[in-house]
Amino acid sequence: MSEIKTVSLGDITLAYQEFGSGDNYLISTQNFFLSGCHMELLGKPPYGYHTFLVYMRGYGRSTHITDPTPRNYNAIWGEDIIRFAQALNIPSFYYTGVSHGNWAGWHIAFQKPELLRAFVCVDGIVHYRQPSQDPPHPAIDPDSLVGNYEALEKMAWMENWPTQNPQRLARRAANHKEHTEILMGRAREEFTVPNQGDMSCCGAASEEEFYKRLSQIPVPVLIWEGGLDPLAKPEDALKVAQAIPGASLLTYQHLGHGGADECPEIAARDCDRFFQDVEGRIL
Repeated sequence: MSEIKTVSLGDITLAYQEFGSGDNYLISTQNFFLSGCHMELLGKPPYGYHTFLVYMRGYGRSTHITDPTPRNYNAIWGEDIIRFAQALNIPSFYYTGVSHGNWAGWHIAFQKPELLRAFVCVDGIVHYRQPSQDPPHPAIDPDSLVGNYEALEKMAWMENWPTQNPQRLARRAANHKEHTEILMGRAREEFTVPNQGDMSCCGAASEEEFYKRLSQIPVPVLIWEGGLDPLAKPEDALKVAQAIPGASLLTYQHLGHGGADECPEIAARDCDRFFQDVEGRIL
């Protein structure tokens, strides 16, 4: 793992890893990063983007959240990245994330699109859903989780999509072990972040308003997803891509949710191709 740095934003501190140099900036934010993730690869040869992997408020060495009041942290995490870019004098940047890491990207695309050179949404989409439609979250007893390897091993993300590819199976096992170890290092409050997230990331009050807001996004967007993804479903990804002017959709039929973690080299390659294309895009 590269050195973890911190930057003060006044009321909070954000921790981050930095790869590469120059003014071809790329930012991603997550509550954890797996070693060799596609965002990290983009900060190394042959790509060489000046990459910042930012740990979300509430996690890792970033400021932890102890106030139990539910808030829309999807928007707060997006604002944190806007402030992070300002603090490091980054005028504009590419953004990509995996799953929950996309909420910040969508927030910026809606609220501060001039900052984004392009956005690749990997294994996650926005959608309109009334609060009453949200599935109930199972109750979590953080005290039973802290330092409990057996419980955290069950909680850690594990792909279960069919494959006989030995490289994917090996990466799958290594990712599961690493995620378990990351969870083992978490403090109690990291298991109880009170996120009352707006899944539309734009405050839409209706499905009609949601699609109208999507149609106003001026940022080049690529949605990268797996055809077996039960969370960011292919049919929903298609609707979102069709609503955004000039957006692209890339679907790998044999991958599921977290496919980029299992095949980061492919995700990094596709991000780079898209970022290069949009600089002189004619579509």
